[in-house]
Amino acid sequence: MKKLYFILLLLLPGLTQAQSKFSLPTSLWPELQFNYGVGEDGMLFLHNQYRISTDSRYNGIGDAAERIEVSLGYEHTFSDHWRGGAVYRYAKEDFPTTNFYGLFVRHNGEVKGLYFNKQLMVEYTAQQGREAYGRTRLMVELGKRLPLGNKFISPGISYEAMLLSEFGSDDDIDEKKRVVDRTRLRLSLNYELTEKLRINPYFMRQTDRYYVIVPPEYDEDGLLLKDSYTTKRNRITPVIGLELKYTINRTPETASFTY
Repeated sequence: MKKLYFILLLLLPGLTQAQSKFSLPTSLWPELQFNYGVGEDGMLFLHNQYRISTDSRYNGIGDAAERIEVSLGYEHTFSDHWRGGAVYRYAKEDFPTTNFYGLFVRHNGEVKGLYFNKQLMVEYTAQQGREAYGRTRLMVELGKRLPLGNKFISPGISYEAMLLSEFGSDDDIDEKKRVVDRTRLRLSLNYELTEKLRINPYFMRQTDRYYVIVPPEYDEDGLLLKDSYTTKRNRITPVIGLELKYTINRTPETASFTY
């Protein structure tokens, strides 16, 4: 029952109230990751990601990509069910560039024959042109590792909710902010081509949640018909992604951040 409450807690912001929404063009996210086993319990990983809009107007980096991101991290296995680690990410866009410093803890369990992973990550974000802010990321993931001939595939579904913190900044102190500013719902199929190579196509629905000010309306004589007001807005980005992950000196597990 507690597990069900945890899932409902993540889903609640999207269920409690209808939102106005609009969709952006589909984005393509090719990703490449190398993992390297360190000792008996550690794993280093290097990750490279491109975000490419199918509408070239959104590709501000040489008209080729929306964003380029590089990550370097370490994961440590503490027990059969608990892992934790740290990750640094650098992201370049047309503007701005951003540095992320994150710590995460991950718990893996099982529910009705499915693997059930839960993850908490906290990030400190230093972004060009604005004050530093924090983000708390809560994620749950369900999946099943299945034999396919002499290989394995792992279909899975995950949901992630991200919460912002401004670290007490005085800027725009009266500005309304959504408690959950971004969510990601993801369907994936992890194919174990070899013991060390994983190919993971996925589809994701990313929703950015914020407030907008709707301007006042006037008639042709300049008389006010409707005052301006603030309303909730959801910006949805469909994402088609493909991850390639190669591991040296270790066989990754579904419970791992690096799988």
